[in-house]
Amino acid sequence: MAPYSIDQQPHPDFPNLTVVSMSSPDDLIVNFIPGAGMVGSSIRHRGEEILGMRGGLASYLESGKTFGIPLLAPWANRLSANEFDGKTLVVDGTPGVHLDENGLAIHGLLSGCPDWRITRMEAVADGPEVGAHLSAELDFTADRPEFPGFPFPHLLAVTVHVHEAKVSITTAVTATTDQRVPVAFGWHPYFAPPGGDRQDWTLAKPFTHHVELDDQTVPTGEVTRVPVEVDVLGDPQAGGLTFDDLYCEVPEATEAFIEGGGRRITVSYDQGYPYGVLFAPGDQDLVAIEPMSAPTDPLAGHFPIRVAEPGETFAARYSINITDSSVRP
Repeated sequence: MAPYSIDQQPHPDFPNLTVVSMSSPDDLIVNFIPGAGMVGSSIRHRGEEILGMRGGLASYLESGKTFGIPLLAPWANRLSANEFDGKTLVVDGTPGVHLDENGLAIHGLLSGCPDWRITRMEAVADGPEVGAHLSAELDFTADRPEFPGFPFPHLLAVTVHVHEAKVSITTAVTATTDQRVPVAFGWHPYFAPPGGDRQDWTLAKPFTHHVELDDQTVPTGEVTRVPVEVDVLGDPQAGGLTFDDLYCEVPEATEAFIEGGGRRITVSYDQGYPYGVLFAPGDQDLVAIEPMSAPTDPLAGHFPIRVAEPGETFAARYSINITDSSVRP
């Protein structure tokens, strides 16, 4: 059994980018690319990819089309209301802004950002920190070109820890000046269990507070109680399940999973993520289980927003765990 390891090498298609690869004795290989927005570009379990790749790294760099495990920061999902503490988030003409089909800014400002700095790359053989560790940070200062889109200086830091068949991702925001910083980042991991068809996948939805959305997929402020459900997705062309849904009041340690092809992929909302999004479109063979520190349109006032006070750090963690399951093709 090979020990934990971590190394780096040029990306085969984009040699100017460095891929950091972490591996565990449980036949898990996890790749992140700090120089492309700290995106998680691959998780291979027993030699098979479990992430949804969509257009891959090329589309992500060219147009911000998400794939793999993208970080959405400094705000996630759609932005309609754009004022906080008397400051306006300017999205028109600001670098890094991407618009959805309704013209709303979506998925933050840092897709593919090249300016992340690696602060730790280490494989630990034993003890309380056993595993492979990658940490990187981005100083979001007033001289950054994206700053008008989020005029709140802060340090953004991400730590990835690979242990056994589990990937834990911690994200921290530190307010670096005398300004408060609204906390609104999230992650958008796409999963595609190999070896099975989408219509046979089982999705566990543990969320009980459904946020109603308008025709622009923006929250109305209304919340509906819904039951916990575990369902086979089925054929979307024959009445099967699809999702593009937001949930609130997600308790810490809540677990959602997608299961198929002999694997269960579990996402645990370990701490700091009281909102969740499920995205399972009918025309793509993937499911996204998304931990969110704030709701869609976070500054609209429908829901309380967390802040990092001057000098304060807010941190959140979620994890992805891959196990065997009885659901096989």
